Amino acid sequence: MIEVPNGILTPEEVSESAGRHVDELTLSFKSISLDSAGLVLELDVLVNFDVKPRLERIMRERLIKSLGNINDVMFNYFYDESYGESKQQVFGANIKPTEKPKAINNGIILGKRITMAETAYENLAEISGARTNVAVSGTVFEIEIKDTKKKNFWVMTLRINRGPKAVAVKTFIKSKQEFDAANELLSKGDEIIAQGDIRYDEYIHENVMIANSINKAIKRTRIEAYNGQKRVELHAHTRMSENDGFNDVEEMVKQAADWGQPAIAITDHGVVQSFPDAANTAKKLAKKGKNIKILYGMEGYLYPDDDAYDENGKINLSKKRNTYHIILIAKNLTGLKNLYKIVSFTHIDYFYRRPQLPRKVLDKYREGLIIGSACEAGEVFQAVLKGASDEELLKIASYYDYLEIQPLGNNHFLINNDRYPHVTSKQDLIDMNMKIVELGDKLGKRVVATTDSHYPDKESAIYRNIVMSMVGFNDTNSNSLYLRTTAEMLKEFEYLGDRAKEIVIDNTNFIASMTEEFQPVPDEKCPPSIEGADETLRESCYARAKSIYGDPLPKEVLERLDTELNSIISNGYAVMYVAAQLLVEKSNKDGYLVGSRGSVGSSFAATMAGITEVNPLEPHYICPKCHNLKFTDQLDKYDTGFDMPDRVCEKCGADMEKNGLNIPFATFLGFNGDKEPDIDLNFAGEYQPIAHKFVGEIFGEENIFKAGTVATIAEKTAFGYVKKYEENTGKRFSNSEELVLANGCTGTKRTTGQHPGGIIVVPADREIFEFCPVQKPANNRDAEFITTHFDYHKIDKNLLKLDILGHDVPQMIRHLQDMTGVDPLGIDIADKKTLSIFTSIDALNIVNPEEYEFKHGTYGIPEFGTNFTRGMLDAIKPKTISALIKISGFSHGTDVWTNNAEDLIKNGVATIDELISCRDDIMNYLMIKGVDKGNAFKIMEAVRKNKELKQEELAIMKEHGVPDWYVESCRTLKYLFPRAHAAAYVMMALRMAWFKVYYPSAFYCAWLSTKIDNFDVNVARGGVEAAKAALNALNSEDDDTSAAKKKELKVVYEVIYELLSRGCEFSLPELGVSDPCMFNVVDDKIKIPFMAVSGVGRSAAISLAEAYKDGPFLSTDEVQRKTKLSSTNIEDLKACGVFNELPDSAQVSIFDM
Repeated sequence: MIEVPNGILTPEEVSESAGRHVDELTLSFKSISLDSAGLVLELDVLVNFDVKPRLERIMRERLIKSLGNINDVMFNYFYDESYGESKQQVFGANIKPTEKPKAINNGIILGKRITMAETAYENLAEISGARTNVAVSGTVFEIEIKDTKKKNFWVMTLRINRGPKAVAVKTFIKSKQEFDAANELLSKGDEIIAQGDIRYDEYIHENVMIANSINKAIKRTRIEAYNGQKRVELHAHTRMSENDGFNDVEEMVKQAADWGQPAIAITDHGVVQSFPDAANTAKKLAKKGKNIKILYGMEGYLYPDDDAYDENGKINLSKKRNTYHIILIAKNLTGLKNLYKIVSFTHIDYFYRRPQLPRKVLDKYREGLIIGSACEAGEVFQAVLKGASDEELLKIASYYDYLEIQPLGNNHFLINNDRYPHVTSKQDLIDMNMKIVELGDKLGKRVVATTDSHYPDKESAIYRNIVMSMVGFNDTNSNSLYLRTTAEMLKEFEYLGDRAKEIVIDNTNFIASMTEEFQPVPDEKCPPSIEGADETLRESCYARAKSIYGDPLPKEVLERLDTELNSIISNGYAVMYVAAQLLVEKSNKDGYLVGSRGSVGSSFAATMAGITEVNPLEPHYICPKCHNLKFTDQLDKYDTGFDMPDRVCEKCGADMEKNGLNIPFATFLGFNGDKEPDIDLNFAGEYQPIAHKFVGEIFGEENIFKAGTVATIAEKTAFGYVKKYEENTGKRFSNSEELVLANGCTGTKRTTGQHPGGIIVVPADREIFEFCPVQKPANNRDAEFITTHFDYHKIDKNLLKLDILGHDVPQMIRHLQDMTGVDPLGIDIADKKTLSIFTSIDALNIVNPEEYEFKHGTYGIPEFGTNFTRGMLDAIKPKTISALIKISGFSHGTDVWTNNAEDLIKNGVATIDELISCRDDIMNYLMIKGVDKGNAFKIMEAVRKNKELKQEELAIMKEHGVPDWYVESCRTLKYLFPRAHAAAYVMMALRMAWFKVYYPSAFYCAWLSTKIDNFDVNVARGGVEAAKAALNALNSEDDDTSAAKKKELKVVYEVIYELLSRGCEFSLPELGVSDPCMFNVVDDKIKIPFMAVSGVGRSAAISLAEAYKDGPFLSTDEVQRKTKLSSTNIEDLKACGVFNELPDSAQVSIFDM
């Protein structure tokens, strides 16, 4: 039945929209209400069909026209019992044979159709315990389903919110069918309506709804009610406005586009870090037919510098003077470049508490910029507020290209403010805005109305209040700084009379029309150049390949190398390879091995270039003398060449070498060779600064910048903010509200930093300002390095990024080489005795094995020394390098081992060789099953990106005999490690393990040198029992050491216990013998360095060793005078026997003569 007021809809219009006969349809208005301002009509509508947007738009337009005095209409739809009946037959008929039929729920998730009107969140507490049946709706932001002891009985708790208001909804699931429906139909972000009783829950300590029914609902949105040309927002902040912005840039741009606004300006406080995301959102919208122009701007801090310079032309920013807010918008690429320069200079040269912009700097780089007067903190508004003369006002306003006025609520805080006693009413705020309009008229400058949006809607103001209170601002109680529709702004500025449309719509569109359309970061890839890089890479790869595999190269080797090099060179990646090649070559020449990370080991060209030692070819034998090559024909048995049996060359009788890790090149560059490569390298920690400096030698110091990062407020920090806000204000929120408030604060920019090893390289013929601004990390003026202003992820597709990371393992191996004289590259990583420590302790030669409490031999071995990986060793009992690579993959993946492979092994469903541990395993397994490489790659990529497998992909797997457990394993895992990365880690770990077996004291010296901060001399000198006691003490309830510190100490105590149990011995620090900071083997004992003594820092330890070189000390007074040691340090070292023979003073008594 159609029951609506006359003139709103005809039955024929409803029938045509729904595609059904009018007698089958229900559409009736059930309840009508107005918001507090009387501007938005809220309507509850009962229907039995899906209302299409066009029909809703017709209803809205006719209701607004009919009533005349409202701005918008919000529809809440409720469905009667007949909803969806006509859909069932049609749905069933169209199911494809390969698709899994989904439950036909008609919007009902659990229980029955909900038809009653909703109760406001604010009223729920009043009816708690009354068992009143009510309905509430909201967006699901948390789902928890708990098992009970009763079979087929679960408790589901949903937390839903409407803005910052939230409530928990509990329901009891009483059948497997209901359980499956809830799992299938409910996800975070869904809009639902629930019906039930409100009760206080003692378990979660808040009022909850005990729901008997849950239905899908339609998400409420604010709708644009104005039919004419739409306004442009020229002043809006995103989450990149530090601790002050709460608009998600993507959502903000989408919202403006949904409202039909032709453009929107991004104007964060002093920064431009949201530009790339704004541009990408506009591109995505354009593909969907929604065009919106991004205006790239910034709200700067103008520093009046007329008399601020000294005789040397330097400015003292710490001198107390007010800065003014100012809006800068780039007209074109010239303006964008100048804006980037301004951001850079204000952060590097003129940063004092905030990035300050001297007027002279702005004047110098004003070309291509449009300058607006900003908010009440702007120069023009402040002059009006302080009662400047008309002459002075005209002079000040003449500097700007346009003037700005804002909603009265933005400046309401000025009323009855002690600083401005003359502002006493709303009319005073109107008069000030009108004065700015008058100035614009006199100067012929356009006046625009902006929102100065800091958050998306009124309700979100509390997020800003919470965070601002944590950085020293009082709770503002303001909720006016939100995005508005054109209709809302026209209503806001209706006191302008006939000029409201001009200032709200016409002038904002005119300013937007002054700007060209351009991208904030060039679309093209802009690699730097190294002269002859293409030839260098090709020649060096072929030369090394021929030295290993012979000349001419075997067909399989030549084809792989040709394919890779052609892809790499044609896509412009040769420079990246050659740069990495030069870096590794220099490090190796200087005596430091380099480990590779990521999927670079998938590239055979990278192997032949010397960038990685991981050889991705299929497992093979190669004769070092005659270059006889034999690939395995047992790929299902050997996926790592190192595990194949030894073999003698049938041609020349030499022992053949084994290699090949079976990693497809596609994992690195894709099958078309155009996937963005990522070369990550692990350098020794102490060598990392040298490697970074060498990048400057390769490309020019002026062209390299540290990769910048942006740190945002984390969820845990945000939750702490909410709790502190409650404490400071006396306000109280429910647990659900605390969670949703914390979520609203999460993601706002807190500070900036730098990637630990990332370097961005700009081509020599380009300027960094063509791509982004630059700054000091965390705005630390004393920082040595300059970083990119954008988070490096936003530009690493355009500029070369090198990852030069510092790592313990290469440093330990260098230390081991220095102590033992053994070349680590000559070690047999497939040594049987070395492999045995992953399954037993036999090779460790424990002195008293019957008393020894450990059963693993991998303590201190990178990748295999944690409780987590030791559990895998117990379950898998690896005997091969292949199995160790699998374990490395398991340990770095998410839901790859836990809830997945672990259960499959435990239940005997699959063997270690069949299990998925790395992304490449999927592709290799599918190809062995007969799936073509293209589909195998597509399926691997879908799984590793955590995408749902398509029906056609599932069908391919089934057609080729892929078992159900394997498919389910693919669906369960969330993140997969690259096999090349796992292999590189394992090869380095095996070298460490080799030294542990054959050079134990040296191994422990190298390992302990990297854990020196957690070394305990007293535990070390106390023997095995002291080590056991230290471990037991960590488990004591009386120990108040933090959990994180306990974890660090436990690892060190375990290794000390092991090395002492093997018969290794420590010797105490000794002047002239001990290294200041490194453990070393002296007389077959582990010599403790000075820095290992508690409280002795690196510089103090080095100063002691350096001072002693000048000759023995005569007294402890002399020690303190010549070194950086404190008196406490000296006493601690004396307790270790270092200064036992020294008197406190070198003065000689007369009685001693």
